[in-house]
Amino acid sequence: MISEVGIEVIRARLDAEGRVAHVAVLSGDEIGSVSITASSVAVPSRGRFLLYSITKTIMAVSALRLVQGGRLDLGQPLSSWLPEFPPAREFSLRHILQHTSGLPDYGGLKHYHDAVRRGDVPWTEDEFLAQTDATRLRAAPGSAFEYSNVGYMLLRRVLRRASGQDFASLLHRTVFAPAGIDDATVPATRDDLSAFTFGPSCYLGGDGEPVDVAQRYDPAWIAHGVVGTSVISAARFLHALFCGQLLAAPLLSEMANGRAVETHDGGGFWQHPAYGLGLMMAWDQARGGPGLGHRGGGPGCSPAVFHFPRKKRPLTVCVITNGEDSDLPVAMVKAVADTFS
Repeated sequence: MISEVGIEVIRARLDAEGRVAHVAVLSGDEIGSVSITASSVAVPSRGRFLLYSITKTIMAVSALRLVQGGRLDLGQPLSSWLPEFPPAREFSLRHILQHTSGLPDYGGLKHYHDAVRRGDVPWTEDEFLAQTDATRLRAAPGSAFEYSNVGYMLLRRVLRRASGQDFASLLHRTVFAPAGIDDATVPATRDDLSAFTFGPSCYLGGDGEPVDVAQRYDPAWIAHGVVGTSVISAARFLHALFCGQLLAAPLLSEMANGRAVETHDGGGFWQHPAYGLGLMMAWDQARGGPGLGHRGGGPGCSPAVFHFPRKKRPLTVCVITNGEDSDLPVAMVKAVADTFS
């Protein structure tokens, strides 16, 4: 299922001692997985990993299922769901999903990263809003793309209110159960991280030695929440989405209607990059058309999962490494996809 060529390309990129790439491939109805190091190919890990920003794609699917059921509307202002947040009069669900709401992000804030590394108590939702001066929109909604974790934090609040369920239960009902996934959870505290697999974190270690993620990190520092699951289940989720198991065709088409964005090279993958509704897109007509999915990155692991609908059989590839270079798994996904016609 995963060719020797694909394995060797991945192995060549694993230059660090102890670096592992966990790979899952779904091609049509077939599935294969393997764990690869610089010196070996092993039975695939049964471990579970934090998906970091791939969680946004899962949240987007959940939101669109609520749209499908009539609970939410893509184009209406979100003020009725967020009456305590005045700028919600100006942006819609579509704006949040596509990062065009004008809301800020915290990724560039030094004091955020300092607090995470120190092991401080995570900010509350209100503190995230205050620390980012979120009531001051950075652009008119719909006018510009600006990646915003704060936007997806507010989306989580909308999802809870619109569904009447807690976040984890909603994702199970709207996404995991319909996709046949039974090992996905939403860790909320540091104690929950003992169930997940990480590499040592240079990010958390700062200027010192790499540290144990489960001992130092609190997932509540991810403002919108985070899903954790296996590499196979991450691939199965995206494959189910594009095989029509989760959304009706019109909404799936809306989700994949991308807005052109600027991004760095990302391992040679991002030709004509775009962003849909919770969905990254990279177009490469010479190699079988678009890749649609998402990547993530955080302490102790880096995931990427993309679907390639124009292959001879619909193809989904997920790679999760135990390092902190978020470009690397994207490049590996591309390398594996290139071995399929």
